[in-house]
Amino acid sequence: METPEFKRGFRGYDSDAVDQAWAESERQLSEANAAHKELRLQINSLREQNSEWGNRLKYYEQIEKDLRDALVSAQRIANQVKDEATIQAEELLQSARSESEVILSEATHLSESKEIEADNMLIEKRMEIVQLEEQIQGLIEQKTELQTLADQVRQYLDKIKDLIM
Repeated sequence: METPEFKRGFRGYDSDAVDQAWAESERQLSEANAAHKELRLQINSLREQNSEWGNRLKYYEQIEKDLRDALVSAQRIANQVKDEATIQAEELLQSARSESEVILSEATHLSESKEIEADNMLIEKRMEIVQLEEQIQGLIEQKTELQTLADQVRQYLDKIKDLIM
């Protein structure tokens, strides 16, 4: 925000120009406060999204565990069939192992891709949070500058008032 320059009138500064500068300062401060409030809402929304992604990750980890448990069960069954069967059972076991490797590979791939996706989204959200925090800090600094300018204007007005009286 720029420091306004006021023209001198009969008894000090032009009061209309001072009033306009004061109104502009108030308007800018109001806009900064509204933007600050909006950024806070966005931060809260991002925190909720972050929590939701955490829950989703837990869900996918549970799916992975269930798939691993299912594979362990399939291997037990395959071992029982192997003990009771002949050559035909051996072929069945080989088929089951191939299937389990494909399922495990697909499950691992899916789990890894979802984990990477979740990590990427988490990184993006953290970057957005950092950006929002930087914006908030900038707004706080602007607010401080506006407050300083408002104090300076008050001091100038007090000096003008003292000069007039």
